[in-house]
Amino acid sequence: MLGVEFIRSIAIRSLTLVRPRSDLVNESKGYPYLENKDYLLSIGSYNGDISILKYNPFHNTISNVSTYHQANFQPSWQSIHPTRKIIYSTNEGNPGGLVSLQLDRASGKLKKLGQSEGINGTVSIAFHEKLALVAAYTGHSVQSFEINDAGDISQARDTFTYSLGNPGPNKERQDSSHPHQVIVDPTGHYAIAPDLGADLLRLYNINGTNLSELQTIPVTSGSGPRHAAFLVLDKPDEPNERNRAIVYVVNELRNTLTVFQTRQLENGTFVFNQVQELNTLLPSSTEKLVSVPSPTAGEIVISKDKRFLYVSNRNDYSFKDKKFGCSDSIALYKIDPKTGLVTFVKLLQAGGITPRHFSFDESGKFVAIALQETDTVVIYKVDTATGEFLDAENHNLSFHVSDRPVCVNWL
Repeated sequence: MLGVEFIRSIAIRSLTLVRPRSDLVNESKGYPYLENKDYLLSIGSYNGDISILKYNPFHNTISNVSTYHQANFQPSWQSIHPTRKIIYSTNEGNPGGLVSLQLDRASGKLKKLGQSEGINGTVSIAFHEKLALVAAYTGHSVQSFEINDAGDISQARDTFTYSLGNPGPNKERQDSSHPHQVIVDPTGHYAIAPDLGADLLRLYNINGTNLSELQTIPVTSGSGPRHAAFLVLDKPDEPNERNRAIVYVVNELRNTLTVFQTRQLENGTFVFNQVQELNTLLPSSTEKLVSVPSPTAGEIVISKDKRFLYVSNRNDYSFKDKKFGCSDSIALYKIDPKTGLVTFVKLLQAGGITPRHFSFDESGKFVAIALQETDTVVIYKVDTATGEFLDAENHNLSFHVSDRPVCVNWL
């Protein structure tokens, strides 16, 4: 696999020309909402680094503030606890697990608080009060850890490891169970883990600091469910409606978006009704060069105002012959506020190759994209009325991050 990955990386990088810029230019003209203030972002990379970047939208500048490095560390995913503001990072190496870090906003430096070993290939983190829930892709497992205000991390409290009787349709990627993410429903009563290898959504009950298995929800065979997102439509205080929601699932292997309507029955089980399945790519997007890997869908994000949904497409080369090189895409969908159903709008420029992860700032006016195979982080302004990225064609703000940046968060 190492040889294949090396050839893949060389092929992709040979097709891409990146011109990072951080010009000291006043870009506020035409965008009156831009403030002369600094934003901090964290960037996780496969070389063991978590970089802290500083972005100023008024001057259109981005720069490195500090870099945290730890030996034998693959920080491929970071999540910020919503109340404690502690940064937790996965370690996708072997053994996997979690590391907690505290950010000094004045200096921009990270300080390690705690660490706990888990199962190899830990790739995502979600929170529920005193729990951190993780998926271990190559470890075929879902785990929970107890956390506290000091950043301490317990040994794994619950571990669920899975195997398959037979491989799935995609024998290379579905040779065994591969949980790829855990998300917690907005009411905090249950969690979902998309299992790419098993073509399942695995459901778990959350009771205090205990995690227990519920039912599984199948997706279309060969889809490879990777990531998911919740959208609550009903008022949260309506009786008996606490777990009625929309669940959006991005399927990596078939490049599709599946939409489920969900509700909980009185016996505690859940009903998942599939109401939509859409492509994340246009037919022309599958035209690719020989020896370049097939396109695979990646991250899924709902806009801050809940009006738009975005899915990244890796290795699709939808935008070619740009001044900055080839570009993959991010699919934009509009969400119906009453039903939660989505309508495809258009493909947006990602700004480079392999948009593994992307995120919006709290206002929803800026998006940062981690481009794994072009070693850059790109920041665009966002038109909140249309959901589109502004100035994408000019591509005038990117920053070089060494060795495959794979996760970007606004701090």
